[in-house]
Amino acid sequence: MKIKDIKNSKFLKDYDINKLLKLSSDMRKFILEKVSQNGGHLSSNLGIIELTIALLKIFDEEQDVFLFDVGHNSYPYKILTGRAKEFDSLRKLNGLSGFQSKSESKVDYYETGHSSTSISTGIGYAIARDIDKRNKRNIISVIGDGSISNGLAYEALNHLGDLKTKQIIILNDNQMSISKNVGAIHNMLDSIRAGKSYNKAKKNTKKLLGNTKFGRKIEKFLENIKNNLKKIYLKEGTLFSDFGVEYYGPIDGHDYKELLHYLQIVKNEEKPVLLHVITVKGKGYSFAEEDDVGAFHGIGTFNLLTGKEKIKNTLPSYSEIISTYLYKFMKKDDDIMCITPGMCYGSKLGIIKEKLPKNFIDVGIAEEHGLVLANGLALAGKKPYIFIYSTFFQRGYDQIVHDIARCNSDVTIMIDRAGLVPSDGPSHQGVFDIPMMLSIPNIIITMPKDAQEANDLIYTSLNYIGPFIIRYPKINIENNYNKAQLLKIGSWEILTKGNDGYIISYGPFIEKALNITNKLKKDNIKLSVINARFIKPLDEKMLKEIIKNKKPIFIYEESMKTASLGSIIAIYLTEKRFNGIFKIFGIEDTFIPHGNREELLKLCKLDEDNIYINIKKYFKK
Repeated sequence: MKIKDIKNSKFLKDYDINKLLKLSSDMRKFILEKVSQNGGHLSSNLGIIELTIALLKIFDEEQDVFLFDVGHNSYPYKILTGRAKEFDSLRKLNGLSGFQSKSESKVDYYETGHSSTSISTGIGYAIARDIDKRNKRNIISVIGDGSISNGLAYEALNHLGDLKTKQIIILNDNQMSISKNVGAIHNMLDSIRAGKSYNKAKKNTKKLLGNTKFGRKIEKFLENIKNNLKKIYLKEGTLFSDFGVEYYGPIDGHDYKELLHYLQIVKNEEKPVLLHVITVKGKGYSFAEEDDVGAFHGIGTFNLLTGKEKIKNTLPSYSEIISTYLYKFMKKDDDIMCITPGMCYGSKLGIIKEKLPKNFIDVGIAEEHGLVLANGLALAGKKPYIFIYSTFFQRGYDQIVHDIARCNSDVTIMIDRAGLVPSDGPSHQGVFDIPMMLSIPNIIITMPKDAQEANDLIYTSLNYIGPFIIRYPKINIENNYNKAQLLKIGSWEILTKGNDGYIISYGPFIEKALNITNKLKKDNIKLSVINARFIKPLDEKMLKEIIKNKKPIFIYEESMKTASLGSIIAIYLTEKRFNGIFKIFGIEDTFIPHGNREELLKLCKLDEDNIYINIKKYFKK
């Protein structure tokens, strides 16, 4: 069967192993071709092909619930559930999502995007199944070794072990972060536990012994012996067993014989089980298999023959520029610490990790822990800089309020991917951090307009004591800068002067605001452009001067309108009884889909042409 002709996974029931191997090969070629053309998550999808095929051969996507943690590795699942024809539109506006999406297919059972949610979601489905007495419905949570390190996953395991309801957890281990099993006792226990005869014997023994008080004592005694042997000789699995989740594995995630055998076993269990599957990230594509930094985890368009990304922009990214600036300061100050929650490659922190390893901490997928760790470092006299994507920053809200802000700790938070983020869709847009932070006391919120101002803000944060946020977008810019300057906290700057009104903006929108004002000049409309590099606190001194003129004020920003720079300026203007024209151009109360940056700006009506037209309307005579 051709990949694009697949409508659902029912055909897999009749496939033997030879046909499954051919299908695996065809799917690898297909995914490589499409991701090389469109970009996307590559390595994780190449590594999970056999596991996904085996799952859909044993289970039924129409009846059973499949939950792929994060969801970035759901490409094989999408192919096998009839969406191969849509892969040319992968991650494009109105096209196929790079994650599981309920709006895309009835067999996508969740809106995925962030890590470590699959077990908790599965418990919800399992409880509902038990209440509704849909006993044949299997709940399958596929979670990676990185995602399972997050606290949310362990909260779920703790609850699941107590509930003892049937749920199947597939631990997709592609980084070897969980140590190998050792010892002959393990191999014996594993083979016995996996065998049908053992399971049958175990049930019969329980039935025989459990009928008497003495029998129950013997059964308990034998169970304790088995568990103690496991704890002595079995390094893996005991943690899950202690949670009350039966552990199987590890098995080869690319061996169909093993996969099908063990999946049938866990399907027949009537309690929580975890099957530990070892896979190779990037399987079948040498460049991805040999990648030890994450370059092929999420990638743009690339050359299949060379493995090299087709670079559309030769300018450095904000991430590269900012990490380089911080590194220069760190070389001179041993108290500066750099922290990342598993995003070293994405935030371009390799230079710090390599050159200053003692000052670099990777906490893994643990944003909450990373923030409180930073707080502890600050309280101990260090100067922590924690780098977090805006979308993942949401996970640490309580730690900001309860720990960092209340202590007024000297923690600088570098919010990467702030603003509209292309390709990954609603789960990864960086538009909620400003609304989150505005109401919290003691927080300084900033965003640079260019490389020089990024350098200035880092230097300013080093000379400020208290929580300090520097936001920056996922775009490329000129790396032009002079010596860093100390900026006055809460100070704005006037970039151009005009007598007809004001555009107040910040970050990458400053360049757009300048372009808009130049265009408006041709219509004899002259506006001042103000760089509000400090989003919080406001530059009240400048605002007082602005409202004296009673000229129109336009706020132009890449944040949710409901809680933004514009909204706090609106409060200020109301208190000062400003009755002139005031307009906020920002993101409406909606989630933003996937697409490229230009498309998303137009969708949000924040592109230069739309802002120019709308501002011009206010000056029509």
